[in-house]
Amino acid sequence: MKYFKVVLFLFLFFFISSCFSSYVQKSFVRSGVDIGYIKKVAVLTFQNNSQDKYAAERLRNIVITEILSKGVFDVVDKSLVDTILLEEGITEQAVYNKTTLRRIAKKLGVQALITGSVDTYEIVREGTYSYPVVAVTLTLIDGSTGEIVWRASGSLSGYSTIGRIFGLKPKDLTQLSFDLIQELLKQLT
Repeated sequence: MKYFKVVLFLFLFFFISSCFSSYVQKSFVRSGVDIGYIKKVAVLTFQNNSQDKYAAERLRNIVITEILSKGVFDVVDKSLVDTILLEEGITEQAVYNKTTLRRIAKKLGVQALITGSVDTYEIVREGTYSYPVVAVTLTLIDGSTGEIVWRASGSLSGYSTIGRIFGLKPKDLTQLSFDLIQELLKQLT
């Protein structure tokens, strides 16, 4: 009987733990920097390393929405940011240098800039089961120095063993993206 309880406990433990999405995160916060001085940010265009050509714009919109909804910072309107980037001759896949970042921050009247990259944004298919995977890197840059203040990378998978066994539909890419961005931004609140 004791053996049965141990086996049952282990089975339930592994069964329940397989129900949750797989989340991986790594982050950096510059020591000695208090982000309390940052009141307003501009979210720049994201680099797209995924196969989905609209992924970077989708994730940028989600980041703006989450920053505003959580009250982390005030955010400059995206169209104003895009206008300044166009004036600066910056394309979607641009690599920013410190001088350009400081100039953009000054023009937009912000204390910091947020850049990002979408590393994975896809539906993975394994046999008859499909699930979303999203991986994003976000960077908060001081507008006056061009230095990185905070950086976080995360990956979230919608894979679920229970979902696979019982044919349950996993979260879609948008839901998973919101979940991932919420997790990454928790460090700033």
